[in-house]
Amino acid sequence: MDFENQWKSVQEENRKINTASDQRIWIGLERKIQVRNNRRKFITVAAVLLPLFIVTGLFFVGGENSFLTQKELVFQTANEKKEFVLPDGTSITLEPQSKLKLAKDFGSKARNVSFTGKAFFSVAKNKNLPFIIDAKGFKVQVLGTQFILDQKENNKVYLKEGKVKVDYEGHITYLLPKETWLADKNGIEKHFYDQDVQRKFNFNDMKFSEAISKLEETYNITIDYPQEFKSNIIDGDIIGNLDKVLQTMSFPFNLKTNKISDNHIVLKK
Repeated sequence: MDFENQWKSVQEENRKINTASDQRIWIGLERKIQVRNNRRKFITVAAVLLPLFIVTGLFFVGGENSFLTQKELVFQTANEKKEFVLPDGTSITLEPQSKLKLAKDFGSKARNVSFTGKAFFSVAKNKNLPFIIDAKGFKVQVLGTQFILDQKENNKVYLKEGKVKVDYEGHITYLLPKETWLADKNGIEKHFYDQDVQRKFNFNDMKFSEAISKLEETYNITIDYPQEFKSNIIDGDIIGNLDKVLQTMSFPFNLKTNKISDNHIVLKK
């Protein structure tokens, strides 16, 4: 083989070698580019999914906390009296067969509860969050006080301390200590006082029977007396509790008081 042919042969071999090398290099570059692209895709997907995972996680946790905070609390008794303390510090003593249920938003804007039965309430004071009881037919609202709520026979609220607002079919009654509100089964309302509470009575040219009726209404009692005195006139103002007022009224007629029971008094000659 002459020199020219040898040179051409060497050039062809070098071309093949260069082509093969170029192909290997290009394949290597493609693999590197593909790996880099895969990494970029993974990073991009991860960057998109990560906030979704975070949002989903927050929604789940938030939903769980929301469910827990909105869980209803129910307090009830079977055949015995029991005392409970509510989340706001209010203490309640439930009589047998009584039930108290806290609203889902209890303690947020108000302290709403529903109640059936009979119980003594010692409500924790909070001027910003009124304590409101839905007692099936009437509502009781307080800020901080002690009272008895009874639905066993009649709808009844007795106040021991503080102040209470009673809403019965749109009719509002405010109670002070030693006062009672009552609505019987016929829907008739009464508002009366303990017998030791002093009141002022204006007996201006009033019949004895009318004066007795006024005392019965004020203290929710029954007073029997000789009917011969029912038309006698009483004139003047009397200030005092039940015993004092009754003695003052009876003195001109020489009548004596005889207490039969806490809610029944008989006047005798």
